Amino acid sequence: MDYMITTKHLTKKYKNITALSDVSIHIPEGSIYGLIGNNGAGKTTLMKVILGIQAPTSGTIKKNNDMTVGAVLDSHAFYPLWSAKRNLNYQLSLIKNTTYTAEELLNIVNLPNSRKPVLQYSYGMKQRLSLALALANKPKLLFLDEPLNGLDPQGIRDIRLLIKRLNGEGATIIISSHILDELQKTVTHVGFLKDGHLVHECRIEEIPDTSLENYYFKKYEGERECAN
Repeated sequence: MDYMITTKHLTKKYKNITALSDVSIHIPEGSIYGLIGNNGAGKTTLMKVILGIQAPTSGTIKKNNDMTVGAVLDSHAFYPLWSAKRNLNYQLSLIKNTTYTAEELLNIVNLPNSRKPVLQYSYGMKQRLSLALALANKPKLLFLDEPLNGLDPQGIRDIRLLIKRLNGEGATIIISSHILDELQKTVTHVGFLKDGHLVHECRIEEIPDTSLENYYFKKYEGERECAN
């Protein structure tokens, strides 16, 4: 199996706090990999370390540095008094080798092209705008940290279909979400994080339960493991 990303014994410490501890993860090329864990489990930290936003304390990361990368993490860096299109046009002017125009990106994420300032956007609309920017260079590797937050049911469905379409076009996607029923409809692989440790990872079809949510709680209680 070809892996897009692997880590070995990855550890990240902040003074006396260990955010990641001895994490060895395997993300197959062409997969939709779901990171599952409670708040503070280390999901966002793992994404930031793999992306190079933060340096690991120890351990190694193996990835193709030539591949295009996009990410939606935990902040929306947009000018609040500008429209979505103006924000995107400005951001695109700072990026080399962009694939799409601002109008095309807005269409991809189903966000209206209006003069309404981002200040008046709902959290879900800002999520869509962040995703639009992340897709600017048609990334082969896409990180999505809680992309479903603040979305209504139609928005959640739209993002699910978009994720599957992007994956079908060749993107490897790493996604974290607390909406486990939605993850179950989307991901091909899962990794469970607890207190900075990777508890287990497997293909989604190896989980014997029909409900990923039920399995999640059983896994944390240590009652069951993925089938081999």
